[in-house]
Amino acid sequence: MIALDPERAAELQEIDAIGADVVPVSPGKVSLTLKHESVERESGDSDTADSIPDVRMTQGTIIWYWTQDTWVSQEITIHNYDFSVVSGTVIFWSLEDNYGYGVPFSGLAPGEDLNVMVPFKVSAQNSSIGVKPIAVAITVDPGGFTSWIERMPIDAIEKYNNDASHLFDPGGGENLETSDLYHFPFSEGYRVLSEAARAADNTVDPYQSAREIMQYVNGAMNYTYEDPYIEYICSDLYMIDHPSSIDGKYLGVCDEYGTLYTAFARALGIPTRFLSFSMREVATGNVSGHAIAESWNGTTWVHSDPTWNVFDNPQVYRTAGNDHINITVYGDADDSYYTEDPNDPTGDGILLYEDFRTQILLGEVPRYN
Repeated sequence: MIALDPERAAELQEIDAIGADVVPVSPGKVSLTLKHESVERESGDSDTADSIPDVRMTQGTIIWYWTQDTWVSQEITIHNYDFSVVSGTVIFWSLEDNYGYGVPFSGLAPGEDLNVMVPFKVSAQNSSIGVKPIAVAITVDPGGFTSWIERMPIDAIEKYNNDASHLFDPGGGENLETSDLYHFPFSEGYRVLSEAARAADNTVDPYQSAREIMQYVNGAMNYTYEDPYIEYICSDLYMIDHPSSIDGKYLGVCDEYGTLYTAFARALGIPTRFLSFSMREVATGNVSGHAIAESWNGTTWVHSDPTWNVFDNPQVYRTAGNDHINITVYGDADDSYYTEDPNDPTGDGILLYEDFRTQILLGEVPRYN
């Protein structure tokens, strides 16, 4: 690990990312072809003969979906535009966290390319969840002078580690899965992941991250009584693709609020389950329904209601004058599972509760009742 001067890191975060062609090659990985022009130096060029050797990054394959306490290998292609053989180091930086890892190279001849694999460890101790601006630097010998450094055109996203020694899902991974409601990191998942990362940016524990996501979803959405939100459950991408024409916010009722929250939390490695329940209003005897979520903090399930903007307070419904709160966990959602409704075409991102493959009745859970 190499420490980066915080002032220099802050400067790099403020500059525009370098121009590049960005092509996804697999979930969580992109290929970059950088856009810059440079002329090969010649030994007779007196204006440049005594300057720092010109070695730059030209291409790369970058893993941007980071899991804490794991290694990711970044492949960097460098080119020697100088007139002499050059040695030095290629460094991959996490700008926000002020650290990076470097790999030395040597004997790079004029006009030649070199592929360098830079192993980078995502350190939970030295970082946080969320958006991670990144940069690549090339230093040259002797003296370790910086020949080239640029901010990359795509930010990384850091998530929790879900192995047995970190934030393990008590459901064996079921509460981290993608489905026809939750899209990440596949398909168009970068849109979901990047917004989730902004919502929980700079948080350091799952409780704090989940609370920030809940508050973000509450503020990012408008409650509506329009179709299809009343009768159906709309996916994260459907909501993102169909914002309000008035203020650009996402639309929905409680199940859309719970869906977007669940998608964002799962995207960052927080085990989260989607819940729906019935409750009786004590004063009138009327029974109504509501949708919320719960997130696992490593030891217990934590209540989260982005519609009501309430976190870790399952007694809020009793306080509001309700009892007999009867809860069901809704699991894997498949848009083509329920086909009896002719008005519900498959693959449109608009689901019914009948499209959930798994439903687990928890009943009148004591902490809510």
